[in-house]
Amino acid sequence: MKIRIIIPLLLFGLFIQCKNQIIEKTKIEQILAINNYDYRGSEKFELYSDNTYIFTSIKKIIGPEKVEKFKGIYFLKNDTIYFDQSLHAYNKSKKAVIKNNFIEFVGGIFPLKIEIKKNRLQTKNKLDLRKYNDYAFFTFDSNFYAIYYNYEPNTIKPYDLNQKELIEVNQILKKCFSENNSKLKNLSKYVKQCTAIINDKKEKEVWIKCYCKDFYIENEYKYSLIDMSDGGNCNISLKINLTKHSYSDLSTGGLG
Repeated sequence: MKIRIIIPLLLFGLFIQCKNQIIEKTKIEQILAINNYDYRGSEKFELYSDNTYIFTSIKKIIGPEKVEKFKGIYFLKNDTIYFDQSLHAYNKSKKAVIKNNFIEFVGGIFPLKIEIKKNRLQTKNKLDLRKYNDYAFFTFDSNFYAIYYNYEPNTIKPYDLNQKELIEVNQILKKCFSENNSKLKNLSKYVKQCTAIINDKKEKEVWIKCYCKDFYIENEYKYSLIDMSDGGNCNISLKINLTKHSYSDLSTGGLG
């Protein structure tokens, strides 16, 4: 009698084990994105083939680490990821866009983009940044950028550069630094943060901020815009007008 009971239990246990192994094998990591903020912590986003995701935030502050983990369901359409409600507790983003090797979260209460380290999806980047690895690109958002740039509300729109335009931006930037070499360092000494827009005259414009490379900036300049009020020639800003093929509004250390 005992043998009759034990055998079905063993078979049931083997069935559960095999089922779990099948689930694990079919749950493939599609995207792994990580931002490392050195001593301040990290953010990690994992996207799986079974339409689940895990978002992990680690904040290193005084005292023990604060670890927050959010799990949920997503729906993918082309290069856009739509989330269920579970990520709302972090920054309230309802969707994210896969763009130029980053996950850009849209509509959140603060800007958030996370660098992709692994990607099994057939998504294509608009920009090839292998020759421009000290450039970072940010999508214009009127909710957050007022502190960085002066503009009239509702007069400009976000724009995505193509590769040809990126090459021209780099060429004009080289020209700017060459013509102003008495007060600027060599262009290669800076990281470049770029925001492309359509201005109130319907012209393509790129707002650029350049900062001297150092340990902290070089690691984090790709994640968020830097706010610096001084810095001399380690804090450069200018505008490049791709419609007019020119640059303007060059300033150093926050001064014109």
